[in-house]
Amino acid sequence: MNTPSLLPDGFDPTGINGGNIDDRISSILSNALSIAYTVVGILAVVFIIIGGIQLATSAGNPTGTKKAKTTITYAIGGLVLALMAAAIQAFILGF
Repeated sequence: MNTPSLLPDGFDPTGINGGNIDDRISSILSNALSIAYTVVGILAVVFIIIGGIQLATSAGNPTGTKKAKTTITYAIGGLVLALMAAAIQAFILGF
């Protein structure tokens, strides 16, 4: 006896039979890393802006100037690190 179903014919809720599991894992990891790179990029820009505001409002105070420069330096370093990680990912996944 064939019971009626609300799911379309051939629907596989696990997604395993619909394609190669390695391709699906690679796609999920690639999407997750793309989201992570986007978040890191946005945070780096935000911290560069914060460092710029700190630098502008330090009014020549050596402590404030040093703190602002450190914030900007770390933000740029994080951005460069994220770009290098993205390049390595693209190289490993074959562009």
